[in-house]
Amino acid sequence: MKLTIVASGDFFSDYGGGQVYVRNLVDELVRRRLACENTGNTDNCNTIEVSVISYVKNTNPTARDYKGISIYQVNDEESFRNALQQIRPDIVHANGEKLTTARLCKELGIPCVVTAHHGGLVCPAGTLLNTDDEICRSPADYSHCLKCYLRNTPTGLFWYPLLKQYSQERYSKIGQRLERLPNIPFLSPIGRTGLIVSRKLAEWKELSETATHFIAPSDAMAEALRRNGCPEGKITVIPHGIPDKNITIKNQSSREGNTSHISHLTSHIINFYYVGRINYVKGIHILLKAFSSIENPNIKLHLIGGAGTKAEQRYMDRLKNKYHKDSRIIWHGKVPYDQMQNTIKAFNCLVHPTICLEIFGLDIAEALIQNKYVIATRCGGAEMQIHNEKEGLLVEPNNINELKNAIIHYSNTPTSTNSKVLSIKQHTEQLLELYKTTLKKLHIAPKQV
Repeated sequence: MKLTIVASGDFFSDYGGGQVYVRNLVDELVRRRLACENTGNTDNCNTIEVSVISYVKNTNPTARDYKGISIYQVNDEESFRNALQQIRPDIVHANGEKLTTARLCKELGIPCVVTAHHGGLVCPAGTLLNTDDEICRSPADYSHCLKCYLRNTPTGLFWYPLLKQYSQERYSKIGQRLERLPNIPFLSPIGRTGLIVSRKLAEWKELSETATHFIAPSDAMAEALRRNGCPEGKITVIPHGIPDKNITIKNQSSREGNTSHISHLTSHIINFYYVGRINYVKGIHILLKAFSSIENPNIKLHLIGGAGTKAEQRYMDRLKNKYHKDSRIIWHGKVPYDQMQNTIKAFNCLVHPTICLEIFGLDIAEALIQNKYVIATRCGGAEMQIHNEKEGLLVEPNNINELKNAIIHYSNTPTSTNSKVLSIKQHTEQLLELYKTTLKKLHIAPKQV
């Protein structure tokens, strides 16, 4: 079988869960090949030939080698098409540039499987978070989505009462006219909103019809796909897996009796931590407000992550300035993914305060493999991994008091957990079975490689 994986952005970046996921998947496929070759069982060593397409704008198309796998870096639709024609894969697994990938695959007669890594697949505003800061559980349509999109545009909500009076067709025509003009601050973003929302809704409709199959990492994302018109038969739930080397860390910790946890209990310091993007929808402001209201000098909060956009940077700067007097709050910045497991070994409890729909939550899985307790919001992906009061505590998104009480509860009765986590090896086996089933349904015989 010839498999091509389309990366989420730059394959060599580790910013964001989608990028980390693709690297983990490719590394596992490489490991499988090397393990097979080392056994001398050459009959089965080359049954899967893997390549990666990495879509990065403003760069020259190139081909690079990564652990024996070809990485094709493309920068537009033409170079993307050329790469697919050169590779001639049996099946494509899209993790980024999903609509472009599905279109090209349909044109070239290649099955395309899409992983729904984030809510932006079905939500024009990108996060499945409504204007009341609640997880959106309504089907996407123009009337629902316009206000949410305007919320993310400077002065957008101020103009919403007027703009909602315009029909979708009329507002879109205004946007089309503004597209032909040079950018006008404030006016252009506001005026183009109706057109952008209309386009994004149309793009999802096209993707849902064009893609061969969808992978949802959680039941919550599967429900969002169904709610927005994706046929049940085109959805398979496959939770993300964790690299086996991380599970080895868990086993070592278990044999050592989780000594790092005991040492912190001895010193009377409980270390809570957050891992991820410093972004509004991740609920960092809720976490800091809850934590700072607890008068306990023997707890600390470690924030691991950084800003990837100007808006995220402004958000992080505001939070740093607001809570700079609380010495218990420690900002670590970005930590390379390959150093993450050793970094979090020193901490006791993960706090996952997301307020939007979380598709899975790799940070939760990475905490659980080290037997760490997790406090998380009921954000979708958390419920797939945590049974309340067993592996951790589940609280409602945006509920400062519930989050505060959960932190206090753990501070008073710290504990660890022993939970099972899906390995990347098991995850990859499920993916390979899905690829084979998809080809079989389409009566496509995989190429011999």
